[in-house]
Amino acid sequence: MRTPARWRLGAVTAVGLGALVTGSLPGGAARAQEADAALTYACRLPSGTSREVGVRVRGTFPATGTAGRPVRPGHVTVSVTIPEAAVPEVSAPGGASVVGTAELGVSVRQNGQAAPATWPGLATPATPVTDGADLVLAASGDVPPVTPAGTGDLTFTAGDLALELSSRDAHGGVPEDAKPAITIGCEPSGEHVLATVPVPAGTAPAAPAPPKPMPPKTGKRAAAEAPGGTPAECGKFTGPTDDWYPGCVYLSGFSNVTKLKGAAILNDPEFGRPALTNLVYSLTDTGASVRQRFVSPLRSRSTFLTFGFMPTTATMEMTQRPLRPGEDYGTFEAVSDMQTGIQSVNAHMRMSIRISDVSVNGTPLNVGGNCRTATDADIALKGEMTSVLEGGMLDGSFSIPRFTGCGVGEDLGPLFNGTVSGPGNLLRVSLGATCIPDADISCPPVVPAPARTAPLPAG
Repeated sequence: MRTPARWRLGAVTAVGLGALVTGSLPGGAARAQEADAALTYACRLPSGTSREVGVRVRGTFPATGTAGRPVRPGHVTVSVTIPEAAVPEVSAPGGASVVGTAELGVSVRQNGQAAPATWPGLATPATPVTDGADLVLAASGDVPPVTPAGTGDLTFTAGDLALELSSRDAHGGVPEDAKPAITIGCEPSGEHVLATVPVPAGTAPAAPAPPKPMPPKTGKRAAAEAPGGTPAECGKFTGPTDDWYPGCVYLSGFSNVTKLKGAAILNDPEFGRPALTNLVYSLTDTGASVRQRFVSPLRSRSTFLTFGFMPTTATMEMTQRPLRPGEDYGTFEAVSDMQTGIQSVNAHMRMSIRISDVSVNGTPLNVGGNCRTATDADIALKGEMTSVLEGGMLDGSFSIPRFTGCGVGEDLGPLFNGTVSGPGNLLRVSLGATCIPDADISCPPVVPAPARTAPLPAG
């Protein structure tokens, strides 16, 4: 059964965006609290038998949290004690020691709503197997933070545990006669609270100041709220499965034309209503996947000095094309650094470029209605930011393909191919904060100010 979108988003945003929003410990925490929970799990061994297993979870949590700021648990260790009677089955792959990984499911609850999270990739060192003794496997690692959207206690509760174990020899290598790794699934016996982080009232970060109107003709541009508030088409984009959440965002930027030694403004709100970008996003173990599509073409009007002295003004329209026939139109892939909390974002899209309303030294040049690139421009962008949903800057270099269909009565294609087409054109995109309409987060979306210079390193 499909879960209503508003409930799904409410459950997630009530306790944050899981592994998506990362960062440092919230400011103002007086001290850390040490979690040390002794738990009992029922583990199903490869033979199908079930054994009671002791599990100890240790980690450091902030003393308090702040609404809208990441709450990051410290280094977590999950120690699993395999009873002596079950050790032969666990060590069945052979070898003098056992090595493996653990994945602990966690429920994060706030104000009566809960969202699932996962602490994956907890690694164990090679642990010797001793006859006649229990086997203690200590899996540890960094875990993703969560961001509470409101105030109220944030409670972390342990869930299912999964182990994958392999054999090692006395020197930590893989034995020549080693058998395949084994997997063990464990369920908690009851509810086990690991830690509770209070998020008191009055700790929410200050709301951003309302955007100032754009100063006319100064050459300086500021962020501007799109006219009419949240667009009606915001979030009208469907993901491949039910765990993709809808939203919308505005972007702006500059596209250099290397041959003309100038830049065109992308999605210029002074030229016309800016184009909205609809998107869906899905949380992953390492960050987030985003699929996006522009609601309408990106349009702008710019003036260049053709041949270094002739002022030429034209309207540029960029229409998004699918990455491949029948596939996604645009993708953002965000991977979080577990040490710094900064996301590395890679974007990919394809655009068809059309030129119209051209004038040279004030005289109209009739290029017709279909003066466009013969093939799509393939655009790849990269950047670092705190969160792809909070916005940031992306950079890349792309080739402008050759033009076709230019001119009425004469072929003007060679003119544009000689003055515009070619490689090495810088594209710098400023991505605004994502408006999530079902949860009323960052809505209405704001058109970010296009940045001419590269940002300082994130963090």
